[in-house]
Amino acid sequence: MKGVLLVNTGSPKTCKRADVKYFIQSMLCDPYVMTVPDWFRPILVKGIIVPFRQFASTKHYEQIWEKNQKDSPLLHHAKQLANKLENLTDMPVEVAMRYGQPSVDLALERLMEKNARLHEIVVLPLFPQYAESSYQTVVDAVSKSFIKRPYPFRLKFIEPYFDHPAYIKALAESIKPYIQEAFDKLTFTFHSLPLSHVEKGWHKGKYFDYVYQTKETVMLVLKELGLDVKKTRLVYHSAMGSKWLKPSLDDTIEELAKEGQKKIIVVAPGFAADNLETLYDIRIKAQELFLGNGGTNFSYVPCLNSNDYWVEGVAKIIS
Repeated sequence: MKGVLLVNTGSPKTCKRADVKYFIQSMLCDPYVMTVPDWFRPILVKGIIVPFRQFASTKHYEQIWEKNQKDSPLLHHAKQLANKLENLTDMPVEVAMRYGQPSVDLALERLMEKNARLHEIVVLPLFPQYAESSYQTVVDAVSKSFIKRPYPFRLKFIEPYFDHPAYIKALAESIKPYIQEAFDKLTFTFHSLPLSHVEKGWHKGKYFDYVYQTKETVMLVLKELGLDVKKTRLVYHSAMGSKWLKPSLDDTIEELAKEGQKKIIVVAPGFAADNLETLYDIRIKAQELFLGNGGTNFSYVPCLNSNDYWVEGVAKIIS
């Protein structure tokens, strides 16, 4: 009997400042995320970044948090996806977060409770494109949890699915309703990364090359939709410094508006579920920037979340 473990980045337990502070600190203390000397990392994170960032981040989380749901948008969609996938495949499915709850340890225990005779756990890090700060840190975290006790099953990790036909088809399905009418630009935006991370992956080859994989995803989706590349832009957002991947979403949005582009569509294929980086950075911040500079129609395509066609896509990816 097989089981499935879906793993995403995570989010604060609530949108209260203490929980937001704890989450940011946990994430930035990961050496895969903050690649500075080990002795300097806690000084930088706890002494400089978190004290300043916690207040703004708390306000942003408050703006995107669904008050009628106890979970963050990211965790809510992850649970919905797990439930639907379990019903579709008849395999036990659990969700884990790299930072925060539910932890990997807890998720593995829950899988054992569902079926003590599991012989394999298929682990799907919910990151289509490879990055050390997302995919690799999840693989390491799950592996470390696994060796803590003699589990009766083995682990099988699914590789980044940036070019998997089921993923491409699901993305195309999510975009189709937004391109039925005329538009000026379809903008694909991915989370930005430090240039040092990008260069390191590039030297390893295309299966670790983030930029190559983002471009490949876009080209395959455009082929699936039959769209001309001239109608699109590829950008990056949520950078934390000057030496990060560009062009930036914000600069591009402002540029398009000033050029007279009135109707744009923005989609974030690198995220499996909506979260702060999509619901605030794109749906709120980028939209305000576009409309404030002369644009008139801004459409954000929600992440795949737990749409039925994505549930079917995940079933194919893990098989």
